[in-house]
Amino acid sequence: MIIAESYIGSNDFWNTLIGAFIGLTVGALGAWAAIRSNNPKKSISWEEHSNQSLVPTTSNGAPYPVTVSLGGSSWPLTEARLVELKIRNTGRMDVSADDFTLDDDSLVFDFGAHIAAVLDVAADPPSAPRPSIDLAGSELKIKKSPILKGQELSLSVLVNGPAQPVSVKTQAILNTPVRPLNSSRKFKYRLIIGGLVVAAAWLNFVWFTQIQPEFSAQSKYRHIQECRYWDVHDPARAKKECPEIEKP
Repeated sequence: MIIAESYIGSNDFWNTLIGAFIGLTVGALGAWAAIRSNNPKKSISWEEHSNQSLVPTTSNGAPYPVTVSLGGSSWPLTEARLVELKIRNTGRMDVSADDFTLDDDSLVFDFGAHIAAVLDVAADPPSAPRPSIDLAGSELKIKKSPILKGQELSLSVLVNGPAQPVSVKTQAILNTPVRPLNSSRKFKYRLIIGGLVVAAAWLNFVWFTQIQPEFSAQSKYRHIQECRYWDVHDPARAKKECPEIEKP
């Protein structure tokens, strides 16, 4: 009974428990990493980065309403808006052109207003391929093209009409979900992970500077008590497991 009580709660007990926990954690992380490496996933995220009006608001009785003219077109844009759309390969693999199962109709965005023109298509990194674009009313089609791992496309789209949220009308890319990128949720996840890392570092500091030394002192004191008990009831064990008493 004395042996069991002295072991539970001792420094050796906690070291064994923490070692087992660390071992299980490392094993689980290793298994998770192996599963990720053997089952790479594809994913595309998109975000309506901005949606700004290019025409200042005027009253109905204004003598000179403001419009925007597009080069090569005789139709003025009375509700011109500039929409910035970002598309990013957030998966762990490249998306190939063959993954577009409906050819040039595999990835279609709806801007909710007539698209007058696509002013710019930028790729990051600049050496990455830039897909061609096809327009049909309020719809923008990303033609089949490789989208490399980590690549981001930034599209500057000029529309004519009231502000409407961009939506995905068609997504037919093989084994590749297309999801909106929620920046606030991503920030929350990073904040939570950062908090957990700080908490783990603080607990590690407290354990090695405060708790473990206290356990060591208590364990040493309990061991001395046990040795005094064995001196009387089990001299052979005391001789084997206890240090010799130093005479002054």
